[in-house]
Amino acid sequence: MHIRNTLLAIVILAFAILTALPAQAGVRAGKKRALLSTVQVVVTTRFDTTRRTTGLVFSHNGHILTNFHAVSDAVDIKVMHPGIGVFEVDRIKRIDPRANVAVLSLEHYGDANVETARIADSRLVKEGDPVHVLHHPAYSDEVLYDTTVKSLGYSRQYPGSYAMEGFASEMMLFELEGPFDVGSAGGIVCNEDWEVVGLIVGGGGGSGDSRTAYALASGYFQSMLVSSYDVEWANLRTGHDGDAAYFDQFFGPAPQLMGYQSPMPEGYIAWFAPTYHSAYSDYEFTYEINDKVDKNWFFSDDLEIDGRPIEEWSASRIFIWPAYVNPWDVTDTVDQYVHFDADSLFSKRIYVDRDTEERIMARYILCMALEPGKHTLRYINRGANYKSTGRKSERVDIVAATIKLLDIQGLSFVSMLLLPNSIPSAGEGEPVRYELERRPMSDLEINGCVRKVRYDLGIE
Repeated sequence: MHIRNTLLAIVILAFAILTALPAQAGVRAGKKRALLSTVQVVVTTRFDTTRRTTGLVFSHNGHILTNFHAVSDAVDIKVMHPGIGVFEVDRIKRIDPRANVAVLSLEHYGDANVETARIADSRLVKEGDPVHVLHHPAYSDEVLYDTTVKSLGYSRQYPGSYAMEGFASEMMLFELEGPFDVGSAGGIVCNEDWEVVGLIVGGGGGSGDSRTAYALASGYFQSMLVSSYDVEWANLRTGHDGDAAYFDQFFGPAPQLMGYQSPMPEGYIAWFAPTYHSAYSDYEFTYEINDKVDKNWFFSDDLEIDGRPIEEWSASRIFIWPAYVNPWDVTDTVDQYVHFDADSLFSKRIYVDRDTEERIMARYILCMALEPGKHTLRYINRGANYKSTGRKSERVDIVAATIKLLDIQGLSFVSMLLLPNSIPSAGEGEPVRYELERRPMSDLEINGCVRKVRYDLGIE
């Protein structure tokens, strides 16, 4: 009898373990989807200011949900995910200022082929429920914050919050306790299965209390996720005459700008975002650019720094260095395309018996501020490097105000300038129709550009 009872107990325990394993795997997969769906939104406004906030990618073709107040008065919007790349917002799909939400469309995001978070029924959420909040705070390293639903109610029941001014009274909201700040807007609220049940739309308190946030229930914004038409960019314009008059009131003041000459105590890890196709009015010029893009597809994937996946580092540490920020102030025009080129530490095989140097092409470099000292990096090289594809581990020694480029031994700035059509002479082939200029960048110039980017984004 004792042996039979023991065997029965073992069978029950084994069944419980085997039953729990798929559930745990499902939770892990849900967390990964939620992290991959949480992106940083970088907005340039008509007031010549830069905002950084959070957004939710909810479809494979790159539609993103964020706050209307974050993208209001925008003239340019970029979306950055450190493990996938930097994407341009090419269209505005929907806006609803009274719910403080907007739907954006990302150019080329479908190429990334990333699984997105699932949207759940917010009617099942109750007061006291535990929730996961994923956001890109401006003052904290932590993307993930666990809290509970403090209260549920309609927007008219929270009259003391700036976030509720102008809100439609019938909107269902969750009240959450922080910490939250200006970068948290657009963050997602997930249930215990990591399904999205809400979107942060504003902060509480008469002057932007960073300890409280309000999330719009998914039951409302889910209906906005399907759109067959576009909204004109002009519809993002408000009647405000300054950035602070509108944006800062939602979570308090944005991070103060760092003085250009003030010391930068951090060092930096930098890596390349994938380069995606461009479109110019001249077909041949566009073809030449995209031919280079196709031959230089390369980026580091699954990057971990000090044991933490890059998706879990917040916007307070990671920022974008675009090619148009360079010592020569060269930028894109209707007939000029600018980018970075770098000589890789690796080679690739072009011919059966010949290796050649790999050159990486990118429009943006992603930079991460780190404390000086030893750091451990783990990542997978993906791209054209036949010798280097696979997981890499290395320890780097970060020095203040210096930059460490992953797998790079030299960085150049490159401009491609479209030339006028010319008639070939007798016996000549079709002439090259663009002029390519490559300018090597010194360590001093690289550090100066990184400083300029950080100053422009207003990061301490």
